[in-house]
Amino acid sequence: MSEYSLMDFSEVPDLVSQVTRLNTAAFAEYEGALLMGDEFTRWYLQRPGSSSQLCVGALAGEQLVSMVLVTVQPVQVGGRLLSCGIVDSVGTDPAHRRQGLARKLMEMAHERMQAAGADAALLYTNPEGLAYHFYNRMDYQTRAQCVLFEGKRPAKRGSLAVRLARTDDHDAIIRMLDSFYADYEGYAPLRGELWDWHKVNRPAEMPLQLLVAEAGDRLVATCSLGTVRLLLDSDTVAVTAMSDFAWLVDACDGQEALSALLAEAAQENLVCLLDETDQIAGLCEAVGLEKAIGEVSMLLPFTPQAHDAMLDKSGPWYVMAESVIGV
Repeated sequence: MSEYSLMDFSEVPDLVSQVTRLNTAAFAEYEGALLMGDEFTRWYLQRPGSSSQLCVGALAGEQLVSMVLVTVQPVQVGGRLLSCGIVDSVGTDPAHRRQGLARKLMEMAHERMQAAGADAALLYTNPEGLAYHFYNRMDYQTRAQCVLFEGKRPAKRGSLAVRLARTDDHDAIIRMLDSFYADYEGYAPLRGELWDWHKVNRPAEMPLQLLVAEAGDRLVATCSLGTVRLLLDSDTVAVTAMSDFAWLVDACDGQEALSALLAEAAQENLVCLLDETDQIAGLCEAVGLEKAIGEVSMLLPFTPQAHDAMLDKSGPWYVMAESVIGV
């Protein structure tokens, strides 16, 4: 371990380009991996709740060879709001694996999270991969079974009118999302700078369609459709990733709303990440999407409040898609 220097990101030289390079090296062989350039990295490192002091890495000389990206945000778990240290990415250059770097950096990250007031650590990983067993050994507990859905853009059907959201729609969309996901676990309420980061200040390489559906003059459904580049079948594919779908159950049919919104996707190929028990998963299958890759959410409680929250379950899990970039 003496050949490596462990530090937080405030000490890493050429941080943006180094994180981009390491992400490419660490996840190039993983099916469904998100491919990112420097513009995406720069945006991602500005995520509200993250900081250079929370994110940690290992350097071999001047080169970043292992990293743990962390964000601290309030997240719904067990019917209450916990401060969670979200492990967004754990990556090690293949040439530097089996050196214990990931464990050392995870332990370092846990200390930083707790110093920042986190009640628990949260991450996502593939249950079929070696990483899942690694996190189990670190006492992470599986909280929800999730899945990546894939499919093609459906044809437009139904009577709902779909359009891009205007700035003056944002408050109504936030209220709809907060109401729809009120009982979901894993949901971080979208407010202020977090909303702006998610929906407004996007990198050009990852454009977003924030859509609304209307019945008459009433806003009855919404979703976000982001264009991303994923590694699928050993090829780089531009896809539309759906997130934050919600509808007013007393005003429209969920399947009709989902189909109408997805029909406006910029890319023909669609993906979305959902809890297998989420009612939206059934709607996705109904509009032609199919289950592809498994994913789980895992929690490591730190405080008595977090241990208590683990005893209860309020509803299905809201998958924080921006945190499933490689763990």
